[in-house]
Amino acid sequence: MERFLANIQQKPYFQHDNFILYHADCLDILATLPENSVDMVFADPPYLLSNGGFTVHAGRRVSVNKGEWDKSNG
Repeated sequence: MERFLANIQQKPYFQHDNFILYHADCLDILATLPENSVDMVFADPPYLLSNGGFTVHAGRRVSVNKGEWDKSNG
């Protein structure tokens, strides 16, 4: 694993005996790694931000439509 990590310029956010957590754009980190060297990428974006399309900010109604990726399937 050390040979893969040598190319990553970003400092780990958290490190344990058997994993390393980076708080970064995964595409930047993955671009430095060889193919087939990653077991898992855990992504947890803040889903359902759109809240029906509108919210109130500073007394004004504003659109918060984040697109199709933020729609509920339920």
